[in-house]
Order: sequence, then C-alpha cells, then structure tokens
Amino acid sequence: MEERTRSAVHCASQTPVIHGGSLHASDDFPTDRHLIELWSSSNSFVYEYITFKDLMINSNFRGGGIAVINSLRSTIDNCYISHFTTSGILIQGGHETYVRNSFIGQHINIGGDHRERNFSGIGINIQGNDNAITDVVIFSASIGVMVQGQANVLTGVHCYNKATTWGGTGIYVRAPGLTQTRILNSYFDFTGIVAEDPVQLHIAGSFFLGNAFILIKSLKGVACGISIVDNMFSGDYTGVPIVQLDQSNGQYFTTIDQVMVDRNVVQGMVLKSTVAKGSVWSNGTRWTVDFSKLLLFPDLIQNVQYTLHASKSFPKHVLRDVSSNRVMVESDVPVSATLHVSVDQSMMGYV
Repeated sequence: MEERTRSAVHCASQTPVIHGGSLHASDDFPTDRHLIELWSSSNSFVYEYITFKDLMINSNFRGGGIAVINSLRSTIDNCYISHFTTSGILIQGGHETYVRNSFIGQHINIGGDHRERNFSGIGINIQGNDNAITDVVIFSASIGVMVQGQANVLTGVHCYNKATTWGGTGIYVRAPGLTQTRILNSYFDFTGIVAEDPVQLHIAGSFFLGNAFILIKSLKGVACGISIVDNMFSGDYTGVPIVQLDQSNGQYFTTIDQVMVDRNVVQGMVLKSTVAKGSVWSNGTRWTVDFSKLLLFPDLIQNVQYTLHASKSFPKHVLRDVSSNRVMVESDVPVSATLHVSVDQSMMGYV
C-alpha cells in the first residue's frame, strides 16, 4: 500500500485524491513509520495539491497515521485516525497543509476513559509554517496538537485528549521567540494550552472547561505580542487561575511587551488580567488599591490613571507608589474621599 500511495501522489497530470477506504497496520508494521507517507528523497517541494479524504486509519499501536512532508497545498479531510503511538498526523516542512473535519485519537473513547493517564503520542504534530487545522476533534493523545512553526491557525478544535491533571496538553505551542500562531473558537475540555516564550500569539473566542487554563512557559523570559481575549473559563471553584506563568527554570519574565489579557469571562476559576480597575474609600491621607491577586505579572504596572473623589474639599494629592501591584495615593491633608484607579500592564495604545 505504501508504494501504491507514493506512485499515486507522484502523478502531476491529474489531481491526486486518495479517498474512501480503510487502512490497518499489520502486526509487524515499523513503529517509526506512518501508514500513509507523502515524502520525497530530496528536500525540495515535490508534491502539490494532494487530497486525503474519507479515510479510516488504524495504526494498530505501531507508528503513526499520515505523514505529509515538504508538501504544498495538501488537504486531509474527513479522516478518522486511531491507535497511533507517535503522531496521528505529522506535518513537516512544506506549506499550506489543511486538516479539517477529522477525528483523531490513540484510544477510541468518549471521555473519562480509565486508560487516560497512560495516553501517549501527539494527535497532530505541526513542524512547519502556514498550515490550518479546522473543525477537528482530538479525543485521546498526550498532546492534542503540537505547533512547532509560524503562521499556523487552529479553529474549531475540540481537545479532550488527556486531562491536565494527568499531564496532558490540548495545544502545545513550541515556537519560542517567533510564534505567530492563532487559536480561535476552540474547546479545551479538561486540558489546556502551553506556549513557550510566545511572541505574537492570539487566543480568542474559546471555551475552557474543567479548570483548563493557559500556561505561558518561560525559556528566556520572553512574552511579547500576546492577546488572550474574549474567552470563557469554567472550573470547580478550587482556585485555579485562568492564565498562569511557568518560571520554574529560574528564568523570570523580563522581556514583556504588548501582552493583553482582557475581556474573559470566568466561573469557578481565578480571573487573571493585564488591565484592571478598582476603588477604595478612606478617611485620611492615604488610599491603597491592591491589584496583586488580579494582575498576571507580579510587580508590573506600566500605566496608572486615577481620580480622587472628595466631595467637600480640594486636597492636593499625588501618586506615591505602584510596587507589588499596589497603587498608593497620598494627600496633603486628611480627607474623606474615594480613590478610583485604572492600571495597565501592557502599554498597548500608549505613545
């Protein structure tokens, strides 16, 4: 079958389409190969406009499902890929491989499987640029989608591959320093997102269920051009923050620029943001609003706007301190007043 597949996709005089059937790996199938492999002995772009459609692929726990290597403008559509140990789909090099309307899982299940803690492999492994994953379900794997390239977009992906509590990750963005990845309108079902030193990462319109969260992982302390907006988070009220920082390697985030975490709605989890507003009333000379539990980055306030509302006097007042994400304003005379404060960690829109 492997040789027939290679022969078919070499045809340049017609549109190669492999469709409508099933493949099952034999018991002696090589564990380092894929049932369908689209590749060339050279590193050049040999293949273009190949379509895999309406296929059921069973890797028999030996190797992977489909490998597309150095291909241009190829499509994987309406495929069911199961029982892989490496990758359900491997995209390596090339440009514009589109995966859509497909179901991928190592073990066939409907969630809550007793084997979940032992799920392994990667549902879709993207090692290239300019690819699109659309309307795909990853129902079992250690990592749902691994992204190791730029300018990729994932839309309508439902990950319930392996819960975070068992060490699973829905989408792992491993493109530090230049990420350029968009994750849109997706569903993270007890498993979340990890991004290493992201630069230009957009996560929007997605639903995070079962304490699923977004983890920004430091390699060299870089977090730039990140927007995490307009998402929904739902948890079990055990105090899990919706966005978290991993600085466990000792590299604290020091290069922070244009990070926007805002307009997310939260139930049963801890809201984190890079913008915040607060008010406090006091009768005295000092007012302090504490944003330390809300703001994402510790001890980082880039901009402050405040109003001291005093109804019966005109005190002189000044912003004294913003350390530890606490805003303190002081007046020259005691007064009964309310301090209204708006803070921003992102500096987006400022000149």
